[in-house]
Amino acid sequence: MNVLAIETSSANLSFSAMCQDRIVVNYNRRLRFGASKIILYLEKSLKQASLDFGDFDAFIIGSGPGSFTGLRISFALVKAFALALQKPVIAIPSFYAVAYPFAAQHRRITVIADARRDLVYTGSFTVERGVLRSEGHTQLMKLEECIGRRKDYFFLTYDHSIRQKALAQYPRMHFHRTDCYPCAKHLCFIGKDYYNKKRFTPVSRLEPLYLHPKTCQIVNRVP
Repeated sequence: MNVLAIETSSANLSFSAMCQDRIVVNYNRRLRFGASKIILYLEKSLKQASLDFGDFDAFIIGSGPGSFTGLRISFALVKAFALALQKPVIAIPSFYAVAYPFAAQHRRITVIADARRDLVYTGSFTVERGVLRSEGHTQLMKLEECIGRRKDYFFLTYDHSIRQKALAQYPRMHFHRTDCYPCAKHLCFIGKDYYNKKRFTPVSRLEPLYLHPKTCQIVNRVP
């Protein structure tokens, strides 16, 4: 199985290629307007690894929530690859990629991100027999409500201001001390199970989860 994963929901531009269960490309950089240049970085990295877009069996995309511009660019790119090459797409909520590296140490994990107007996006996970499982849809709620519901969870975020605000109100909560960005490498590992079970997302149903710039509301829900 060869897969290419792209993740542009945050300030961290990330893409990764897995070939026969081995990561051969792993790009992670926090760049201003990085998503707009992703095709250039992709082509350069794949060339260095002696890979071409046609070498992949499927494309994986982090579906958000996150940056409107970043997600719009990555979704357009993956749709183009899938249609041109007739390959399947696997859409995975981006919070999975944040929580995944912590699944070995924690049984309950919550990821939050700033949604402005005193709201946060939140996604919660449990670890069952070493497997990270979502507790449901990504939700939009008040920070206080999120923390109140999940007092015994391990919290992660890539918004340091949200972490500072949360710890100021609840200093005893279990919050990771540094920013944790979603990385495409983790989407590759998560996507293996999706691929083996043929849990593909039809191109016609590929929709990002993003923050509407005017109303600050969730436009779509991605399971």
